[in-house]
Amino acid sequence: MTYNDALSYIYSFMGKKNIHKDNNSHISNVESILSILGYKQTFRVIHITGTKGKGSTTLCLSKMIESTGSKVATFTSPHIKSERERFRINGECISEYDFVCIVKKVKNILESDNYNITVFEIFTIIGLYYFYIQNVNYACIEVGIGGLYDCTNIVKSDISIITSISYDHTDILGDSLESIAIQKCGIIKPYSKVVSSSNIEVIEIIKSKAIDKKSEISILDKDFYFKLKSNTKDLLSFYYIDSNNIEYEFNTTLLGNHQAENISLAFKAFTLLFENSSIYRVAIDSIRDFTIDARLTFFKNDNVDIIVDGAHNSKSLEVVLNNVLSWYDDIILLFAPIIGKDLDGMIGVLKNYDFEIIVSATTYKESDSENTMKYFENYKNITHISDFKTAMSYANNIAKEKNKALLVIGSLYSASEYINLYS
Repeated sequence: MTYNDALSYIYSFMGKKNIHKDNNSHISNVESILSILGYKQTFRVIHITGTKGKGSTTLCLSKMIESTGSKVATFTSPHIKSERERFRINGECISEYDFVCIVKKVKNILESDNYNITVFEIFTIIGLYYFYIQNVNYACIEVGIGGLYDCTNIVKSDISIITSISYDHTDILGDSLESIAIQKCGIIKPYSKVVSSSNIEVIEIIKSKAIDKKSEISILDKDFYFKLKSNTKDLLSFYYIDSNNIEYEFNTTLLGNHQAENISLAFKAFTLLFENSSIYRVAIDSIRDFTIDARLTFFKNDNVDIIVDGAHNSKSLEVVLNNVLSWYDDIILLFAPIIGKDLDGMIGVLKNYDFEIIVSATTYKESDSENTMKYFENYKNITHISDFKTAMSYANNIAKEKNKALLVIGSLYSASEYINLYS
């Protein structure tokens, strides 16, 4: 079996069943197969959920833990350039060899029984088993969707992080912030620690769930804070302030004022894991020259600034636009959302502006640009090019011609496709 054979096998399960609602079969599948593989959780886990910023928070915390000399694993999704990115140890992706070896083992189990399994469940099995056989000390595990019924919820976590909550996956998690918050809080384990964004609309639910689990909770803007110093397209600077009013200054190339919140959540979790303040400066410095693909990622093409971001709901889109418009007077948008995302909300945000917008469809995930265009009724400054590669070329040329920055946005999948085509 080659690496590509392994990927083809995994993706043969695409669409084999719908996301489970209100039951634990996602978790039981993973639990059963990991048990056959001989997996045991021999490492401490930090479990991260939320609607916005969970990927960035996961990767920042992992980087900080790595700075202590620990062996730390990271499980994230989706990937941007390669599936191997989903499984990292001290920042290094799983090797093709190790990936294939594990897929072979999983394939043998799946062929011996009639499992009804999803692609993400298989990825979760690969990740946790890989971290086990590699004897990691810590694992930062990002939830796929929700939390309570997500297959990553097999883990026994020391700390749960709940980033900012807004509307997303409403067909699965519910159409109210309250129902979404309940699903997210499903990752909280008994007698553990919880770090939460301020989440004003649902913070009482999060606090209540923590109390029910007899878990200690730390809340942004109540138990710890951040204060922005500067936010440019080159550097983000801010102060993290702990419960004793001690300030820690952060300077990072991870751009956008929203990253101050994500980094603060990660650093709070780090201080709960490591109470030795003498190592905090090393952790802070570890993200000084740190970037994450598809998070306000900058490219330069024919003297045109191109910014690529994976924002895929209205709240995230607003945050990205606020950052980018603090750096540029006007921009051109290449907008390629996927089916099932907050399309109505995102386009509601875009209609507040007068950007020139090119609507397209990523080939990496189900996407319908013709349907997207229906939402832009009466929006004048718009072009529809369904083929993403053609739209990319057109957008680049228009940005160059008009001497404007280009923002590529709509989903992590369209961001990924742009980055890969650009590369």
